[in-house]
Amino acid sequence: MKATIIGTGLTSMVGSRFVELFQDEYYFTNLDLATGIDITNEEDTKQKIEGGESGGVVLHFAAFTDVDAANDQADDKDGLCYRLNVLGTRYVAQSCKAAGKYLIHISTDFVFDGTKTSPYTESDSPNPIEWYGQTKFWAEHEVEKSGVAGVIVRTTYPYRAHFEPKKDFVRNIIAKLKDGTLPPMFTDHIITPTFIDDIAHALKVISEKKPQGIYHVVGSSYESNYDVATKVAKIFGLDKSRIKPGSLEEFLKTAKRPYQKSLATSNAKLKRDLGVSMSTLEEGLYKMREQQQENPR
Repeated sequence: MKATIIGTGLTSMVGSRFVELFQDEYYFTNLDLATGIDITNEEDTKQKIEGGESGGVVLHFAAFTDVDAANDQADDKDGLCYRLNVLGTRYVAQSCKAAGKYLIHISTDFVFDGTKTSPYTESDSPNPIEWYGQTKFWAEHEVEKSGVAGVIVRTTYPYRAHFEPKKDFVRNIIAKLKDGTLPPMFTDHIITPTFIDDIAHALKVISEKKPQGIYHVVGSSYESNYDVATKVAKIFGLDKSRIKPGSLEEFLKTAKRPYQKSLATSNAKLKRDLGVSMSTLEEGLYKMREQQQENPR
């Protein structure tokens, strides 16, 4: 008999892939606006999670993730970013606690300030520098103070082969390399790209083993934006001459919001505790290319 997983944001870029990969193994109950559920409404959320929805695991993907748009709402606790990321998480976590359900809360590397010169680990103290990261850090607090049995999963720069509603950063690079509109790519900005299929498989392991605490579910290599673009061009057979170096330091002189300089993030705890291995960027890009070739859209 298939188990049921309750999810928020199961139509999101990461959430929808989890459903695609494991729809034969689980029944899914999706709590988001697409199904008429607003998690920023406390009573709505309590009724659906506490009021008899089957399923012992709740996967909380739903979030306001547009970092630039979030910055426009800075310090506004009436704004959607705060209400969805903080209040929505509060209501989900409290309802899971009351119903005895295990919560997997999806967070982000943007809780860090990007000043560390070595990879961030789960024991590093967050210090967000912009509104999106701040609201996600507060969301982590909501999970912790609720007392719910569960885990905080931080993900970083996710990408996948297909997702029609929105381009991730890798597919955006591919599109702009093809049409010659790729802007200069930062050589001094470090990120940790993560193949979404790996995130989905890690979440399945977590849902089964039910660890507690915080885990970084992230890729196994950290790269500058320039290096990412170079590897994308190589693996997808695109024109490398269209990739020009850029400087985050220069960009920040006129940027509308702060940027973390280095978000190298370690997945060592994930591998050590749960035996989950994550792809490097090159490994993930080859898998992505193979999926696109097998199922072109």
